[in-house]
Order: sequence, then C-alpha cells, then structure tokens
Amino acid sequence: LKCAECNQYLDESCTCFVRDGKTYCKRDYIRLYGIKCAKCSIGFSKNDFVMRARSKVYHIECFRCVACSRQLIPGDEFALREDGLFCRADHDVVERASLGAGDPLSPLHPARPLQMAAEPISARQPALRPHVHKQPEKTTRVRTVLNEKQLHTLRTCYAANPRPDALMKEQLVEMTGLSPRVIRVWFQNKRCKDKKRSIMMKQLQQQQPNDKTNIQGMTGTPMVAASPERHDGGLQANPVEVQ
Repeated sequence: LKCAECNQYLDESCTCFVRDGKTYCKRDYIRLYGIKCAKCSIGFSKNDFVMRARSKVYHIECFRCVACSRQLIPGDEFALREDGLFCRADHDVVERASLGAGDPLSPLHPARPLQMAAEPISARQPALRPHVHKQPEKTTRVRTVLNEKQLHTLRTCYAANPRPDALMKEQLVEMTGLSPRVIRVWFQNKRCKDKKRSIMMKQLQQQQPNDKTNIQGMTGTPMVAASPERHDGGLQANPVEVQ
C-alpha cells in the first residue's frame, strides 16, 4: 500500500486517501485535489478561517478588491467577475465603462449582481474538505417484495434463532435467492417489531384491574374471561303442576 505519487508506504500511522482507484498520502492528495485559495493558489490548513464567494474560497488576507487592493470585510458589498473580486465603487466604475455610456447616472448591468461579504468560516467545515464527495442527488432504494415461500423460510429460521450467524445467513441467501442486505434488514425489523410488541404486552399486564382502559374507542373496565360453568340458576317463579 503506497502513495501513487511519492511511493511512500502507507500504514496505520498516516492518513490514506483513495481517488480513481489510486491511493495517495495526505500531502500529495491535498496538493493534487485539495481546495486552494482562488487568489494565491495556496491550500488551507485546518486552523485557517476563510471567506467564500460563490464556489470560490479565499484566505482572509486574499479577500481584496483587485482594483484598489482594499481588504473586504464582513458587510461590504462586492462583485465576483471573471477577473476577480471588486468592491462596490470599483464595480460601478467598471460596469459604466463596459456599457460605454459615460453617464455617471447610468444604471448598472443587471447581470452583475452585488453580494455581501459574510463572516469568515472555518476551513474544517465539511464543504472545504477535499476528501468528502457528496452525491448530486439522493438515490431512492428499490423496495424488495418477498413472496410466501421466502417469508415462510425466514420466519421458520427466526423462530429457531432470531439472531442467525454468518453461516446461517449464507444458507438463507442460497435458499431464498435474496441478497445478504435484505436478509439482514428483515431480521433487524422483525426483532424490533417483536420487542415493541413485548413492551406493549408488559405495559398492559402492569395496569391495575380497576383502571379504566380505552381500546379502539370503547371505554370500559378490563375483565378476564373464566372457564365455562354449568348454569344451575333457578327460575324466578314456582313450578306449577298440571293435571
């Protein structure tokens, strides 16, 4: 395991980065792919504070107007052009010159909106870390539908052992044709449902007999059905002998 640039051996004592199937040490990876200042082209350390203008990042000292070299501080209005940062005053001059009107009251070009400088942020934020690659869109995982045979196999195995080992999971993969991930998730969900059902039953058993309960909109006193018994109750009237 070596760096693809300097051939340094990589082990548990140094940070390893992987990109496009190649491994790099931290120094070469930051040099090749790290975020650099848009002004001086020097990278950032973890303790640096930076200024951001759209997708470009600057050192605090490099966040200056290219025309007057004035450092822009939080709250200043500026414009980001192809040739660099401009403060509001120099931006107005450049825009009027590009329009060619020569009139100091001519309006600014609508395609050059001004921005307001925000507070400096830490270079350790995830947005500035070169090795964090965010997916453009969240992928939707396809829901797996199990047939009756697969469900019967999983339930039979669960009844015997709710926490199967790796060997049993491999056998379930062969028997059901499902992926290991689907089987692992099914057992996790099944254990979670059984645990919730067990807690609910325990809470019901702890209720006092004289407590009122409300089940599906019906209010009453909980009772327990007893065993059937012979009905020997006498009639309310005396028997009459018929001749």
